Amino acid sequence: MKISIVIPTFNEADSISRLISDIRRNLELNGYNNFEIIIVDDNSPDGTWMIVDEESRRDSRVKLIRRINIRGLGSAIVDGMRASTGDYIIVMDADYQHPPEVIPELIKRAISIGADIVVASRYSRGGGVRGWSLLRKIISYGALIIAYILIAESRRTRDPISGFFLVKRGVDIGCVKGKGYKVLLEILVANPNAKVIDVPYVFRERLYGESKLGLKDIIDYIIQVLELSRISKFAVVGASGIPVNLGVMALMLALGSPVDIASLAGIESSIAWNYLWHEVWTFKYMFRGGVKGVASRFVGYHVSVILGAATQYAVMRILYTILSLNPLIGQLLGIIAGFIVNYTIARRIVWIKPRL
Repeated sequence: MKISIVIPTFNEADSISRLISDIRRNLELNGYNNFEIIIVDDNSPDGTWMIVDEESRRDSRVKLIRRINIRGLGSAIVDGMRASTGDYIIVMDADYQHPPEVIPELIKRAISIGADIVVASRYSRGGGVRGWSLLRKIISYGALIIAYILIAESRRTRDPISGFFLVKRGVDIGCVKGKGYKVLLEILVANPNAKVIDVPYVFRERLYGESKLGLKDIIDYIIQVLELSRISKFAVVGASGIPVNLGVMALMLALGSPVDIASLAGIESSIAWNYLWHEVWTFKYMFRGGVKGVASRFVGYHVSVILGAATQYAVMRILYTILSLNPLIGQLLGIIAGFIVNYTIARRIVWIKPRL
């Protein structure tokens, strides 16, 4: 069994040698001698990469990836993970806010429980933070709540925005892009059926350097969550289907079709439209499985939206018959009523990844 430790760095010259030594000691004391420490440095002006280069000459288990003209925490993590060769890959920071002594516990829990992803969690019982201001706590809890609301896969851990975690070889990281700095969120979304467990730890005060968290990072995080959130994409696609639905219905009414026929024609047109965009964008299946796979999911999507379509039609018919409301307005209100039902069933039945 081999362990890979991936550490992104930028201007960490004050701490990197000590951190490498502490990681090495904690692994060896717990019997993990087959390991690699991969430092991914974005050409730090303070010479971090030169220190790591010297460390690698003394110990071949220390490896340096020096990135020239490339910056970004998330992409550095992804590059390090893809270059790793271990059976288990651990991602952590270089500033000692992630204690090296927690590493063996992550490995032990992964092996004993058979977990695919182990999250070092600040928010599990026994975990916590040290030295944070009230503003910093508000930002962190706010980020956590946003993830929980918009990304269903994040709810499998108490700390989906942790930067300290373990993934088992075989977990899908191929589609992880590292656009934002919360790579764990991307991994959770890419692996909805992975077995996830938490290991509590106390997030320490920074021993070296200064915090790099700024307004840009907060904005980038919100953009990252919106890009990852299938429910927001589902809503965008659903919204794009509204003019299709109402347009077809209005055309049918103008041609003299009965209200019921016009309504059903609008519903079917929007179902076909929405399916296409869910296939290529929301769930990114890109016509996977060929014609047979597309046909199967198209039929499955129709089945999955029956309840939502029935809700939509029933709302239109009730409002039109009882309240004499314009049928197009009733159709619009029905579309809104059926949205949550459609999303929940589609995500759980039609576009679902197989278990690892």
